[in-house]
Amino acid sequence: VAGSTMKDSAYDLLCAVLLGVGNMCMFLGYDTQTTIVEPVLHSVHDRSPDIINQHAGYHGVATLLFTFTFSSFLAPWTLGMLGSKWSILLGSMLFSFHLGSFLYIHYVPYYLTSALLGMGYSLFYSGHGAYITEHSTKRTIERNSALSWSLATSSLVLGGFVLILTAQPPAEVDTLVYSTNETKVGNEAKSYRQYSDYEIRLMYGAFAAVSIVANIIFAFLPTRPVGNSIAQPVNRKNRVGFTEHLRSVLCTLVSSRALLAAPVYLFLGVSTAFWITIYPTTLIFSKRLSEIPYLQAYYVIVFGVGEMAMGATISIVSKYVHNFAKMPSMIIGSILYFTALILSLLSTPSDATNTPSDAPTMLLAPSLELSLLIGFLLGLADNAFNTSRTVLCSMLIPDRISHVFAISKFHQVRIFAMSIFTFLSPMISMPLHFTANFIFGFLAIFSYYFAVR
Repeated sequence: VAGSTMKDSAYDLLCAVLLGVGNMCMFLGYDTQTTIVEPVLHSVHDRSPDIINQHAGYHGVATLLFTFTFSSFLAPWTLGMLGSKWSILLGSMLFSFHLGSFLYIHYVPYYLTSALLGMGYSLFYSGHGAYITEHSTKRTIERNSALSWSLATSSLVLGGFVLILTAQPPAEVDTLVYSTNETKVGNEAKSYRQYSDYEIRLMYGAFAAVSIVANIIFAFLPTRPVGNSIAQPVNRKNRVGFTEHLRSVLCTLVSSRALLAAPVYLFLGVSTAFWITIYPTTLIFSKRLSEIPYLQAYYVIVFGVGEMAMGATISIVSKYVHNFAKMPSMIIGSILYFTALILSLLSTPSDATNTPSDAPTMLLAPSLELSLLIGFLLGLADNAFNTSRTVLCSMLIPDRISHVFAISKFHQVRIFAMSIFTFLSPMISMPLHFTANFIFGFLAIFSYYFAVR
């Protein structure tokens, strides 16, 4: 009701804030749990191998990404039927459903809800991209994108505190011994962080409860578009049929401008896989770091602080520097990200991405301070990348914005971006992750430069 009488300048800000707060509540659970899901399910497997497989954390994310990849083509068509608000709501409800499945862990509900979440993820992001452009003008899109993303990623700060309150300090953990034939060799043991069933239910119960709060917020999002908005709500009476829609999406996918921007989205897939699953897993699988109480929670907190700091910086600087959220943010983010990658490579045991390890590092000794610095740099970089991507999608092909957002997510989780690396994570080392990230990163910089010209 307030939105119908509110000035557009205040109304679009209100919409961005509500969208961001809803994202914050939803991703408080999902993004936070993704940083620990591999060791959590690894712990369950150690106690009951028949319930879940050893690397279910990686494989569940890969299952999600597999269904996400193909449902991305259908999301804009569904968006035409539901509208941006109800697409966001339905997608967020599948997030809650997935988090709730951890209250009773078994491979059947886990992989089933992972697959459904892939569809919900594509539907949510399609609705999210449509909603932010329906409630932003060319003048406010940079501010609203950075603000919404900063609020969303502040969930990691709150999620870190939830981990501190619900997780037990890793005082004495079970000992795991590995060898090529899975028998004990020698007397040397490797330390590994174990999560009890009680801890898991406490953490995921809290995550699911907050996610339901997000569902409620999304249910009450205002729908009136702002004047001169970048995009107008889809007219359901004039929506195209499924075949025509699919043809339109495929034409957009192979258009020259969409192909030019593809390396940017591929790089976002690789970088997201690194900060949300690969590097956090090394904090638990590295013997020295696993002995630091609540390190995982501290990492999540500083990452969220980095996201918020960069979002605030872009919002402020964009008022004074034209197009700051485009190429300048992409370059700044890349410098910060490459710095974090180098520090990760030099301070992480090579095989700690997939198994408990106390192997020596290349140069730097693992420490609390260094891990938190890496987390902060990754947070700064991730916000810069995603803000630049949102602005790029909104401007790339103005008459097909929903298609472009869906395609950006399709590329982000394509086989060479996230799916393959997630499936192969148990078999590849930190140097290989480092190499892949650097290659995709440099390609993305050049791609972004030509895409925004």
